[in-house]
Amino acid sequence: MYPAVQVASGAMTGYDAVVLADNHIPKTSVQGGQLVCDSDRMLERRLRERLVMGGVPQLSAHVIGGHAYLVGRLDSQVQADRAMSTARSVEGLKLVTCKFFPRSTPAEAKSDASLLYTVSRKLAETKRLENIDLRVEVIGGTAILIGSTVDHSQKTAALAIAGEVWGVRDVVDYIAVNPAVQSAHSAQPGQPARVARN
Repeated sequence: MYPAVQVASGAMTGYDAVVLADNHIPKTSVQGGQLVCDSDRMLERRLRERLVMGGVPQLSAHVIGGHAYLVGRLDSQVQADRAMSTARSVEGLKLVTCKFFPRSTPAEAKSDASLLYTVSRKLAETKRLENIDLRVEVIGGTAILIGSTVDHSQKTAALAIAGEVWGVRDVVDYIAVNPAVQSAHSAQPGQPARVARN
């Protein structure tokens, strides 16, 4: 059951409130005289909220260029099917890619958390990967890199760095090469690399 929210003398579910807000809150903003669209962030937030409401909150959800990536551990095929149908219900997503793993032991989860910290730190410290949108997940010793880079050399460097971390068994490449990323970041100088640890 979804929580009820009191809105202007009427009650609605939290989901209804989110849909209402999405319809009335501007999806773009003006920064420094430049129109910046945050549709990926909006879609990512909406997807994460729907996954929680759909009973699969343990999945990580990332959206890059309208492409959604669902990553995590699930107990059953039923949960996987529910996650995929939930993602398909989010209007505005162009494509959904899923990478699901079986449940882990506490020891495996602890090892994955340690590897995630190490891989994320090494990527964040690499100068040639500054100002790129790169997200990292580690599951079962597999490092999953999601994001976009300006050129192939950045992509190759990110994959190599992740693969060289002791304990990483495999690297999954969900990195798109997008030269347009450079012009978007050149308008916002001095921003640190965005390496998300989820």
